[in-house]
Amino acid sequence: MSFTKTSSGTFRRVLSAALITGVSALPFAQVSAQDADQSAAPVELETVVVTAQKRSQAIKDVPLAITAFTASDIDRENFTDFERLSTRTPGFFVQQSTDSSASFVMRGIEAGNAGALAEPSISFFLNDVDTSRSRGLLKELFDVERVEVAKGPQGTLYGRGSEIGAVAVYTKKANTGGLDWNLEGQLGNYDLYSVGGMINVPLVENKLAVRVAARRREREGFQDILSASKPAGSDDLWAARVSLRYEPSDDMAFDLIVDHQADNDNATITKALSVASPGIDTNPFTTFDRNVLPVPQQRRQTGVTLLGDWKLSDSWTLNSITGYREVTFQELWDGDGTSYPFILPVNNPDNQWLTSQEFRLRYDNQGRFKSVMGVSFYKDRTKNELSFIINEQYLLAGFPRVLTPVTTFMGMPVTAGNQTDLYSALSRDSVSAYGNVTYAVTDRLVVDAGLRYTHDDATVWQRSTVSTIDGIAPIALRNGLSNSLGQTFSHSETYGMTTPRVAVTYKLNDAMNIYAGVSKGIKAGYPQISFAAPVGGVAQPAYSEVKSEEVINIEAGFKGNIAPRTYVEAIAFTYDYNEFQTRSQDLTKGTINAGKASAYGLELLGRTKITPELTLNGSYTYLHSQYDEFFEVVGGALVDYSGNSFRLAPEHTASISADYRRPISANWQGYGNVNYSWKSDYFFNNDNLSNERQEAFGLTDLRLGVERQDGTLRLEAYAENLFDTQWYRDVGNTGKSFGISTVIPAAPRFFGVRLTVSK
Repeated sequence: MSFTKTSSGTFRRVLSAALITGVSALPFAQVSAQDADQSAAPVELETVVVTAQKRSQAIKDVPLAITAFTASDIDRENFTDFERLSTRTPGFFVQQSTDSSASFVMRGIEAGNAGALAEPSISFFLNDVDTSRSRGLLKELFDVERVEVAKGPQGTLYGRGSEIGAVAVYTKKANTGGLDWNLEGQLGNYDLYSVGGMINVPLVENKLAVRVAARRREREGFQDILSASKPAGSDDLWAARVSLRYEPSDDMAFDLIVDHQADNDNATITKALSVASPGIDTNPFTTFDRNVLPVPQQRRQTGVTLLGDWKLSDSWTLNSITGYREVTFQELWDGDGTSYPFILPVNNPDNQWLTSQEFRLRYDNQGRFKSVMGVSFYKDRTKNELSFIINEQYLLAGFPRVLTPVTTFMGMPVTAGNQTDLYSALSRDSVSAYGNVTYAVTDRLVVDAGLRYTHDDATVWQRSTVSTIDGIAPIALRNGLSNSLGQTFSHSETYGMTTPRVAVTYKLNDAMNIYAGVSKGIKAGYPQISFAAPVGGVAQPAYSEVKSEEVINIEAGFKGNIAPRTYVEAIAFTYDYNEFQTRSQDLTKGTINAGKASAYGLELLGRTKITPELTLNGSYTYLHSQYDEFFEVVGGALVDYSGNSFRLAPEHTASISADYRRPISANWQGYGNVNYSWKSDYFFNNDNLSNERQEAFGLTDLRLGVERQDGTLRLEAYAENLFDTQWYRDVGNTGKSFGISTVIPAAPRFFGVRLTVSK
């Protein structure tokens, strides 16, 4: 097997030469006696430290379900995105269509709508700054210190949007202690090239330092488009981060972090499930076709973070977290997944501005009592525009059952494009105060209790305009999808939310704990406006709201080292939802309240070092989810979805990986890493249709390489989705509302080589 021919660009020539040089420099020799003695030394698993409770703790001592990935984990597996990382995380499922579009699902609950109004169910934090809006969720993972995935309601500690969990990414900060640098390059199939690096420079020894990290990646698409010269599914990314650290004294430190990411991916691939474009078939993984997209898809996100850390005394620490983020996103897709001009390409620009401030006070005198308390402010300004064009010539003909358009209907001309322009904007101001205390009742029994109160003021502005692209009056949809006659209307609501938690931990011994906890999560509601048909030339707004969703979580588990080389977790959980928010099948409704829902499950995780060279990791998740009470009007008829499963919620998920490392000379070691992840079948929509279901599937990743014992040089070959398994990222989508569900296919096998050089 060979790589697709790469272009003659300087980047690729230099990178190729570097990789060849790296290969030629690798000395293969026999293991020395000294190496043999070292490999026989006893080893234990590394203790993972997290800050999920706003203070540093060993992961086994945290009374909640949390999976953490250290810098070495991320580098070893080359996690650059969350889709692959989620396959190693029990209860976490990410489907990443492009670098700028993804579905985050935790324990069966999706993060939330991509629109301007809906609130997320999963919080995403970058260096403790809330970036949970769906357009800004995805971040390139480079020069990262650790990633923490906390499952279950985290509203007490993390605040808004963390109703069912939180993801926290911590990047590496500038180090005043010394010079450091690294460089990385990759080449792969589909003309992949990726270059990146980091440099850390002390400007004033032990006082001031700057750290700069960047990555550039480009890869051609993997699925041919019949009417286009370039395939779809490409990857085009620039990402950079500058960090400045100032330590005026031993008790005070400030970090200023500025980051920027630019994504220029192809539009998401959509292919109709039931009707073929002329000249092709309906196989989701073969050549497809679509209408010409009028503008390129792109996303830009920029953030500025200022962190302050003051040690007020031996017991008290004050933290300040200031954040500003801006996201602009231009998304396009072909709504019907064919080259027929039925649903013309959808243009969906988004703009988001987020400002936040948190002050956090921690107390820890190394005694029985510990606490953290804080106040925070969050300002969210979001604007979303959507241009939706439906060809009534196909709609009135009965597409997709009839493929020939009609140009007249009952003697009247029929428009080729009924266009609805929708505008939505949100202003949300949120303030909250919280506290969490930890008290060691005895040397073995520890109680955690916390409470947060959040107050939100939310205002929405909405308008809609109906027109046609050819000036012919509409017949089938006289008022498009919505029509406010171009007038903007506003609606405001206030939300008060209290989210408590209580957990009890019992230490069986120094290495093993059991715990149980109860917590409440709330996903804030929001005001909304819909528009009935105008009467006498006057718009008819209807004011309503999506109610806040509430969940009660009960959780119990075991965590700890059952042997020096073996770490195990077993966690059982149950949820009960009220006013469950979910995606409506009616395109004009967006998010709706589904009544009551419930879920329960079991998460198992284990890690063992069989020998000094071989480490095994495994996880398993059982999840049962269902709508207990859910009625929705679809096509004018009341439909009962009670008893159906949540979308994107496989009942069984498992993964197993092995990492083997062994010295091959005095200065070099060879290694191999293989991971297999598997999911049982699951549905893509609330109606649980059998033809809109993903069958059970598994994915295998493999990495083989050599590196210097001191870690300064590494060369590896890798394959992701080694056996080229075909699976769907989503089914249904926009076209489902018009009887023409579309499929978003997942990526094929990617393979390549990676060279890393560091100080």
